[in-house]
Amino acid sequence: MTLPAIDTDLPDGDAVPSKANPVPPLPRRMIPLAFRLVGGGLVVLSIGLAWALRGAEGDPLLTYAVVMTGALAAGVWLLWLAVDRWLLRAAETLSREAGLIAHGNAEGAVGGRVPLARYGDLVPIARAVNDLSDKLAVVRRDIARAVAESTAGAEEQKTRLAAVLRDLHEGVLVCNSRHQILLYNQTALDILHLTGDLGLGRSLLHVVVAEPVTHTLERLTLRVREGRHRNHEHGTTAQFVGSTTDGRILLEGRMSAILQDAEEGSEEPPVITGYVVTLSDATSELAALGQRDALLREATEGFRAPIANLRAAVETLYDNPDLGPKDRAAFESAMLESTDALSQRLERVTAAYRGVVTGSWPMSDIHSNNLITLVRHRVAAAGGAEVTPTGLPQWVHGDSHGLVVLFGHLVDSVRGLTGATAFDLGAEAGDRWVYLDLVWRGATVPSATLDGWLDRPLPGAPGGLSVGDVLQHHRSTAWSEPVPGREGFARLRVPVPPALSPPSAHIHAHSHARAGARPEFFDFGLLHQPLATGALGPTPLDRLHYVVFDTETTGLSPSTGDEIIQIAAVRVVGGRILTGETFNALVDPKRPIPAESIPFHGITDAMVAGQPAVEALLPQFRAFVSGAVMVAHNAAFDLKFLKMKERAAGVAFDGPVLDTMLLSRMLLGNDGDHTLDGIAERLGIAVVDRHTALGDSLVTAAVFLRMVEMLRERGVRTLDDAIRGANILVELAARERAF
Repeated sequence: MTLPAIDTDLPDGDAVPSKANPVPPLPRRMIPLAFRLVGGGLVVLSIGLAWALRGAEGDPLLTYAVVMTGALAAGVWLLWLAVDRWLLRAAETLSREAGLIAHGNAEGAVGGRVPLARYGDLVPIARAVNDLSDKLAVVRRDIARAVAESTAGAEEQKTRLAAVLRDLHEGVLVCNSRHQILLYNQTALDILHLTGDLGLGRSLLHVVVAEPVTHTLERLTLRVREGRHRNHEHGTTAQFVGSTTDGRILLEGRMSAILQDAEEGSEEPPVITGYVVTLSDATSELAALGQRDALLREATEGFRAPIANLRAAVETLYDNPDLGPKDRAAFESAMLESTDALSQRLERVTAAYRGVVTGSWPMSDIHSNNLITLVRHRVAAAGGAEVTPTGLPQWVHGDSHGLVVLFGHLVDSVRGLTGATAFDLGAEAGDRWVYLDLVWRGATVPSATLDGWLDRPLPGAPGGLSVGDVLQHHRSTAWSEPVPGREGFARLRVPVPPALSPPSAHIHAHSHARAGARPEFFDFGLLHQPLATGALGPTPLDRLHYVVFDTETTGLSPSTGDEIIQIAAVRVVGGRILTGETFNALVDPKRPIPAESIPFHGITDAMVAGQPAVEALLPQFRAFVSGAVMVAHNAAFDLKFLKMKERAAGVAFDGPVLDTMLLSRMLLGNDGDHTLDGIAERLGIAVVDRHTALGDSLVTAAVFLRMVEMLRERGVRTLDDAIRGANILVELAARERAF
């Protein structure tokens, strides 16, 4: 590396100072020199006098002069020693200490201190240094506070900007005028189909075809330079169509210029220092437009020739009624061929139309609970019917508004046909579809009647959509049938596509860690229960009222201070999971949540801050489970936390409890995977919204309902039968641990 040349020409011919021999300050050089000159001069004078008057040995005046000169020389020397020791050296030390204080990192209202007793006559200067040090400390503290406040404000703005960018459905990139990427969001990576980081400082033109981007920037630059951006319809923005460099993704983009105004008073136009690009994937939309163009061409130009041939044959037969049988047969054959060609072409156009309409209709991933809740509100607002959400929630892909309007209309139509006023609406996962089931007590809807409903316009649907249009957009149909296993009940089943990217899929990788995070928990005093008293004991399991619950905690050891941070539960009545009747609450544990437990449940200190304490919440939860049999997976773990808070909350959880982990052991034996994920996978239950207290409660409820059917086949029919079998397993586990 080449260093710049250093100018060594110093004034007054001084040598260049070095780090090894720094040049002392001017007073430190001049004062010793003055003392040396005076002292040396007196010594030289005394020696000269003695030499000049060496012949006058007895002269007392001469002797006096020599002695006085020597005494003056010695006095000057002693004075120099005193000045050097108590003044100059002290001043140099004081300057170094002042420099040390200046470079220190003092905090608070008082800065670094100089010991006053060390400096004698320089005490006023030392005291002034201390005063300056205190003021410097105050200034530093104010600067540090201002920097901290500014940093906090910048971080807050950064967090807000990150949240906004993260939630945008469009990809956002901020670039400078050299096309280097300064900022981007995750959606941009998804749209560009990139894995990992895009790379700050990387050129946008490395991932996007350059010409549309550079051309759009040139357009905006010219617009701003000419001042047209002030009155232009789109201001400093412009749209463009581009693609990724590999040509796989077509992009619809919008560029907005970042302007820097000229200096005040200058007539120069603003300068573009960068730009913001928003991108969306237009591959499917542009493909759909191309398909529509081809479809329109097929429906016009494609039909012209067959229709012309058919018309010519008909006109010939009409103009020549006396044609012979052979000629007439030939024309009729030609007409039949043209008719067949038209029919086949019409079928192709119809199929293509359905594909285009289905593929281009705006759809998104929807949680079935949200969808059913909207249907419930719509029906309730119309009056006359009640919809109860049931079943295990699923993620589907569809037009949310269209499906809500569709099911609201279907409820009204079924009510008008059958007189039913109470409906269940739930989702059930299939191999390729998710089935939305509308269930009521009464007769099924005849196929002919249902076909007649397809052409009905849906009230409130955009563009006058009909029932058949909404079903067609989802590539779906609808049919009515009796409900298996529920005599006297019928359902209307509508299959819809499953979600393309359900949120639960993003956390699937944590499922195994979560399954192992909560070990099998045996508290034999809690697990061994007396048989149920009263009418509950002999009641068949499929006729009982259950509350399936789960808790999230700060850790796994309630005896050493771990606390509940979330409680959730769902009702199960008559073999139905009532997803509309749930209990879900966060709890303030009054202690920090360990960082290592947050990845399992996703609950942070900020989320529980200000939430009720467990003592205030448990009475509400006890009221929710009143009169029901409680169900949980690894129930002893959750019960241990509840039992430890009973006295403080003034409640008692003394009702019967069933544990799906113990029931799994009853059905499958001790060997095998008895985790909730393992059981759900073996039973073919789609795990949705796992790793939350409510999500785990819903999965446990679905598992429990399947187990009730299996227990009946094993002769376990009543609540007492289930408790008795669970107690045997607990007893065996206790004996195993004893050995």
